[in-house]
Amino acid sequence: MRGFFISFCWLFFGLGFVFAQTDALMDALEQEGLQNLRVVQEPGHVYLVYENNRFRYEAQAMAFVLDQVAEYAGAMEGTERSEFHLLVLQRGVPMMVLHTGLEALVDLVNGTSSYADWVAQADFSFEVEQVHRKLKEVPQVNHAYRKVDVPLGVNFQYAMVGFVNPFASKINLQPELTSVLTKGLTFSAMYSIPVQNDLDIYNDPRMIILRMSQDLRLWDDTFVNLNVGYFTRNRKGFLGSAHQYFFDEALRLNMTYGLTDYGYIDTDLSPVFVDQNKEMYYGGFTYRNRKYHTDVDFRYGKFYLEDVGYRVSLIRQIDEIFIGFYIHKTEIGDDAGFEVQVPIGPRKHLKPMAVRPMVKEFFYLPYFYSGNGAAINYYAGENALLNIKEYYPSTLKRGLEKYLVRD
Repeated sequence: MRGFFISFCWLFFGLGFVFAQTDALMDALEQEGLQNLRVVQEPGHVYLVYENNRFRYEAQAMAFVLDQVAEYAGAMEGTERSEFHLLVLQRGVPMMVLHTGLEALVDLVNGTSSYADWVAQADFSFEVEQVHRKLKEVPQVNHAYRKVDVPLGVNFQYAMVGFVNPFASKINLQPELTSVLTKGLTFSAMYSIPVQNDLDIYNDPRMIILRMSQDLRLWDDTFVNLNVGYFTRNRKGFLGSAHQYFFDEALRLNMTYGLTDYGYIDTDLSPVFVDQNKEMYYGGFTYRNRKYHTDVDFRYGKFYLEDVGYRVSLIRQIDEIFIGFYIHKTEIGDDAGFEVQVPIGPRKHLKPMAVRPMVKEFFYLPYFYSGNGAAINYYAGENALLNIKEYYPSTLKRGLEKYLVRD
């Protein structure tokens, strides 16, 4: 009887200490500004989910979470041999999962184990469903919904126009209002304000995007994005895309369909509309060389100007930097060029709040050799499919090293 009483007391107070440490971990993550937090502890397993709207780079956000987990796990009795499962969300949608031994993680953070040894036992994967089921019914801490972000971006347009004035340009400031209303459902509005222009005759500020967007994950390897509203290039209507992944991010099949009319919101916020019923549809594949973080992308179909043909691109990702080269060939003609996307602004935004001003996370600059419009598209705003490369297992494996390895 005495042995039973001692065992009961050890179990009661031991579990109380473990859950106190779990609460402390959740408090630390919430204080940093991470959102949609949930945690579950079972014998031999700890499950945690979070969403990052604080750090610009997803690898840095994950490194912070892992560092905090290692700090609090070291004080949890009975968790040394546990497996840790970390699920990452974007707009409430599960993106990827990391599985690692807690003891191995603690050794890495403490500097007693190498990053190579830790990665060898860890598993970065798109197979999220099992972990998501464990966590989705647990009470959520610090939800990310119905808060407003107001990022300010810069758009730069240019052209080689002739011998008298060989270079013409246009600079637009583009403030945006965006809010995730519920899981995967986003409202956004972008306003464009020309501040310098010797490229064209359009100098009036106006709304260029006003839309609702729904991100979906149908099962482990299929992502869908659906948009309704006003898009760039004076398009009004519907735009949808679907990505099917194989072998995590190594191979992706892509499909896009758009049905739009000519329409925009003018300077006095009145809608302008012309019935056109213009279809755009194309599909293709993307192969990623995970060692060199390089994508080969092929698309074939009917594009924005209703021109039929294909486009091929080669894109290298270096953490947050993307450098690409492409060739377009359609009924309109041939075109070629390059594109660069670089991060801008601080590495950490303000903590999410009711209304949060911020700098847009990246600056994008394309170059078209002829500018004939072959195989171009219109832009409906940010979504999970456009941002998914930061969640690729190979991207996170590479990006985490510089944040988790102590010199």
